[in-house]
Amino acid sequence: MPDYVPTTDAGFDTWQESVVSTSETHATEWGIPEATISSLRSKQTAWATAYGKASNKQNRTSADVTEKNDALDDYKKIIRGFVQQWLAVNPKVSDSDRTRMGLNIRSGSRTPIPVPDTYPIGTIDFSIRQQHTITFYDQTAAHSNAKPAGVHGCEIFMKADGEAPKNSDELVYLGTCTASPYVVKFDANKIGKTSYYLLRWVNTRGETGPWSTMISAMIVG
Repeated sequence: MPDYVPTTDAGFDTWQESVVSTSETHATEWGIPEATISSLRSKQTAWATAYGKASNKQNRTSADVTEKNDALDDYKKIIRGFVQQWLAVNPKVSDSDRTRMGLNIRSGSRTPIPVPDTYPIGTIDFSIRQQHTITFYDQTAAHSNAKPAGVHGCEIFMKADGEAPKNSDELVYLGTCTASPYVVKFDANKIGKTSYYLLRWVNTRGETGPWSTMISAMIVG
């Protein structure tokens, strides 16, 4: 399958703007968190600034070109990860949407994608102040990073502060992590409080499996 990212700076600049602006317009519809769009826009701004300076052939310096190349490499990694997590296999994004954004369309497969029937095992590292690092693996895979067949990622839900939740309705969705670990950062006003988490697998068609056992940790300062 050919690479969907244009190889020229000008081509990349036009392409990335289409991806970001379209994703921002449909963020709610496609389930993309506002914070994810904001982070992507931040990288886009850094790229646009560096690209603008390096495009001025009359006044640019070698440092400007180097800065542009570094910004390009960084932004490409970020936008590829964004496409993979939120656009490539998101069942809410249609193939026509992907075509408009210049993305590859996955070929059809006759192999059925199973609904997840296992759950992730999660552990929390809280050794860094105001941060929880959640590592997860499948209950049948004994600390292996391999996800079950057909699984896109691990959905992570959280309740910060208060009593332990009695059901999943009390938690809020944080995001879908396609590769362990997942990092959660907290404001200073959360120090000393306890954060609770539930995890579950989601396949490439958006179908979810059973909930994990609840895990929790204090937010240290």
